[in-house]
Amino acid sequence: MQLDPNARPGKVVEIDTETLQITREVVVGYQPEEMVVTDGKLYVANSGGYRYPNYDTTISVIDLESFEVVNTIDVAINLHRMELDRYGRIYVSSRGDYYDIGADVYVVDTRTDEVIGNLGIPASEMCLSGDSLYMTAVEWSYVTGSNTVSYTLYDVKREEVVSDNFITDGTDKLIKIPYGLAVNPETKEIYVSDARDYVTPGTLYCFDPDGCLKWQVTTGDIPAHFAFTTESFQ
Repeated sequence: MQLDPNARPGKVVEIDTETLQITREVVVGYQPEEMVVTDGKLYVANSGGYRYPNYDTTISVIDLESFEVVNTIDVAINLHRMELDRYGRIYVSSRGDYYDIGADVYVVDTRTDEVIGNLGIPASEMCLSGDSLYMTAVEWSYVTGSNTVSYTLYDVKREEVVSDNFITDGTDKLIKIPYGLAVNPETKEIYVSDARDYVTPGTLYCFDPDGCLKWQVTTGDIPAHFAFTTESFQ
C-alpha cells in the first residue's frame, strides 16, 4: 500500500478523569476509529478513510502498562467498528472501498493477535448482547449508485448466522438508513435509528427481543448513538 507522505497518523490520548489533563499519548495508524480493551491491551481499528484510495488496513495493539504499540495486526481496508466477545475474539468491520472490495467483518484472536477468519457479512454498526452479535449494514456502491441494507444476527458461541434479518415483522421496510444500533442490556429490546436523508429529523425504532416493532419516535438529525441509565428524569 502506498502511503501519502503528507498524511499524518492518528494517536490515542489518555486523560486523567479527575484532573482532565492528558497523561500519556501514543501514535497509532491512520484515522483511528474504534477501540476495545482486554487483558491489559487496547486494540485500535485504523481506517485511513481520508486517504482514499490508500486506506489503512491495521489494528494497533497498545500495552496499557507501558502505553506503547506492541503489535500491529494487518486485517483489511477501511476498518471501523469493534466488538469483543467473552471468548477472547474481536469482531472488526471493514467497510471495503465502495467499489470492488465489499464490506465484511473479520475475527481477531486476542490470545495470538492474529486474524482467524471472516464472517462474509457487511456491517456498518454492530452490537454484542451476550452471545448475540447484531449487525446492521448500509453498504454503498459507487458502481451501482445505491445502498444495500441488511440486518443480521450472528451467534458468536456457535459461530453461525442465526437470522439474515433480526427484524421479523416486516417493519424494516420503514427504515431507510439504519444508522444507530443498540440492545438494552436488561430488557433485550433492540433499538435501531434511521438517519433517513441525513438532513431532516430521523426516527428511533424499538423492537422487542423477537424483532417485532413496539414503538417509534422522531429524533433530531442523524441519530447515531445510545446510552442506557437507571436514573429517573421525572
